Amino acid sequence: MSATSGMLGARILELADRLAAHSDLPGALSCTYLTPAHRASAKELAQWMQAAGMAVSIDGVGNVVGRYTAAQATNRTVIIGSHYDTVVDAGKYDGRLGILTGLVVIDHLNRTGRRFPFAVELIGFAEEEGLRFSASYIGSTAVAGSFDRRLLARRDRDGVSLAEAISATGFDPADIPKLARARQDLAGYLEVHIEQGPVLLQEGLPLGVVT
Repeated sequence: MSATSGMLGARILELADRLAAHSDLPGALSCTYLTPAHRASAKELAQWMQAAGMAVSIDGVGNVVGRYTAAQATNRTVIIGSHYDTVVDAGKYDGRLGILTGLVVIDHLNRTGRRFPFAVELIGFAEEEGLRFSASYIGSTAVAGSFDRRLLARRDRDGVSLAEAISATGFDPADIPKLARARQDLAGYLEVHIEQGPVLLQEGLPLGVVT
């Protein structure tokens, strides 16, 4: 392992620790969709992305989007993404590892003055786990253009509907289709994720690639 990769790895672990400080439960990591901890996490991710040289926004469903422009103007884009919401009493690397790895790598590229012939879009997807509204993949389906509008009627344990929760952030749920990316602009998608099983551990392998 090179000194640079070791330094970048340590930075990823540090940021995961810092992000895990935002929790809706004392003594355990819990960051479910559009709760105070969730919105605080989005704000911190946005600040880190901006500091890493990206143009940053938080879209209407809570996805944190950072764009690292190409060497020359182009619409061609590679998306690096994963989710930042969690289950109750979660591990701090599930989902977030993919965002923070992309963040640290882009920060390194920016500091060393390197860009690709395509843009890189880093997306912290707002919701995958489905805990609050029994509705999974809200963030990624909005970006993919496959969001199911019937989910807007789902309610949490306090009786708040998904539509009401999104509206409370100032975004009109009717505009969710506008968040979809143009497929012709996408050059690829990459997600780094923890292994949720024993195979790599048993084989003594540090990494597996799934296509």
